[in-house]
Amino acid sequence: MSITRINSNVASLVGQYNLNNNSARQSQSIERLSSGLRINSGADDPAGLVIAELLKAQIGGVQTAQQNAQQGVNLVKTAEGALNEVSNLLQQMRNNAVSAASDSTNNSQSRSALQRQVTSALTTINQIATTTKYAGRNLLDGSAGVAAQSLDVSKVSNASLGATAVNGVATVNITTAATRAAVTTATNYATTGTVLANAGSITLNGRAVGAFTTANTVSDVMTAINGMTNQTGVAATFAAGKLVLTQTNYGSNNLVQYGETADLFNGAAAANQAGVDAVATVTWSDATTTTFNQGKGLILQDANGQSITSVAGAAGNAGLNVTKGALSFQIGVNAGDTATMAMNSVKTTDLGISASLSGVDISTVAGANVAIGVIDEAINQISTQRGNMGAFITNQLQSQGRSLAVAQQNLTASESDIRNTDYGAEMSNFTTSQILTQSATSFLSQANSMPQMVMQLIKGG
Repeated sequence: MSITRINSNVASLVGQYNLNNNSARQSQSIERLSSGLRINSGADDPAGLVIAELLKAQIGGVQTAQQNAQQGVNLVKTAEGALNEVSNLLQQMRNNAVSAASDSTNNSQSRSALQRQVTSALTTINQIATTTKYAGRNLLDGSAGVAAQSLDVSKVSNASLGATAVNGVATVNITTAATRAAVTTATNYATTGTVLANAGSITLNGRAVGAFTTANTVSDVMTAINGMTNQTGVAATFAAGKLVLTQTNYGSNNLVQYGETADLFNGAAAANQAGVDAVATVTWSDATTTTFNQGKGLILQDANGQSITSVAGAAGNAGLNVTKGALSFQIGVNAGDTATMAMNSVKTTDLGISASLSGVDISTVAGANVAIGVIDEAINQISTQRGNMGAFITNQLQSQGRSLAVAQQNLTASESDIRNTDYGAEMSNFTTSQILTQSATSFLSQANSMPQMVMQLIKGG
């Protein structure tokens, strides 16, 4: 390149080229240093921008999922707090029932007062069931749980199902009907007015019924036995010349254990009999089946604690309409990353297994004894639901929340490495480009002045 050719100042062009490049690098460094971002536009790093945007979207999803998990914890704790109060009311009701079952401190007036307390507690439980809400969503009225309606009340009265139930119509095939224990004695008597053949005493289910002589009749013994039915669970009838002792309750837990010290009704021999528990197979709407053989008496129960109450003497098929309405929590960043929690109704009509809690009546000794069992069933249902809620909070919501926090930390670090400015490296780039820009500016000025040297040749020096 000769400096004597002035139509094309190549040195100036080289200087301009380097000055533009260094100025662009300096401008880019200023943008990165002032914004804190290494990638300010797609031109800065096309591949890096794509990855950074994907990470940014994932971070936003993780943050929202964390909020969902925490809100889920608050929702479930709201329901669990309400169930705690229901449990307290049930405990009070049970204490009232136990008190009403005793003749030592109660009469009809005091039992009526205790019944009024029970009625008030039932009203409060129903209010809790219908008014417990979170952000306007009912929690304990059954809309967030599993509801079951019997389509044949002559065989199935009610059901309490859980998460393993399947939506739709289920068929309950009662393969074994529940029975009551019964003992028919061996000794024949002409009528209930016939006097006893011998003197002796009788026990039923470990309780002494009384001592009888040959002056007593069959009717006297039956009166004594039936007078203790509330204690023994056994009632006496007379059929075909013999005494028939029948357990009032169904199932293998309810026995008739008869004993006599002389040949009064059974040749001085003891007799023992147990009832039979109901068994059923449930075919769900998706054709899967579950065996309900864990219950006692009329209660059909499966290994998961789901229960169906059969009707005395019922056998064969009955329909059950199952409706599931569980709460769903989005606790992940992708579609389908959900956790579900079913909250069954705590209305008094839906609590109790052998009978409805809403119908308990402790105004009599017999009613109080029945009420104790029903209330115990309701307490167990509430306790089970509270336990399920606690496990759901600990094992799913809180555990997932901690996992999401770690994921957010790692994802944020990854996005920062790609998108954000490394100030140490960028300041080095800025200083270099700044020096080079200044140098290019200086030498461009020199290159632009070089053609003026030709004038010296023209002037002849």
